[in-house]
Amino acid sequence: MASHLSALRRQLRSLQQEADELLAPFLGRAPLLAGSVYTLRRRCGKPNCRCSQGQLHATEVLAYRGQGRLQNITPRPQDLPALRRLTEAYRRFRQARAALVKLHRQTLAAVDRIEALRRDQGERTFRSLGGRGT
Repeated sequence: MASHLSALRRQLRSLQQEADELLAPFLGRAPLLAGSVYTLRRRCGKPNCRCSQGQLHATEVLAYRGQGRLQNITPRPQDLPALRRLTEAYRRFRQARAALVKLHRQTLAAVDRIEALRRDQGERTFRSLGGRGT
C-alpha cells in the first residue's frame, strides 16, 4: 500500500507539472476573438459563370457569434492576418482550457484515491491501538 501511495504522489506531482505548463495561454495579454477564419466556396447563380462548371468562388470569411447569433462576415483582405491571429489565440486558449479541465479531473481522482488509502491506514492504525470499530 505504501508503494501505491508513493505512485499516486508521483502521479499527482506529474499532473501538477503538466498543469503548470498549460498556464501560458491563460497568462497572456493578447485579445481573443471567438470565431474562425475559413474559405467559403459557393456558386453565384449566373448561368455562364465558371462556378456553374464546378469552379466555385472562394471568399475568406469570419464565422463569428456576435449580437447573439452566428454570422459569416467578409472582412477586408488586409484585416485577415489580424483576425486569424485573434481567432487562433482563442482556439489555443480553449484547447488549453479543455486540457486543464481534463488534468484537474485526473488530479481530483488521484487525490480521492490518496484519501481513501490514507483513511484505510488510519482505520488500521486506530484498530491496532485498541480502538473499537465495526
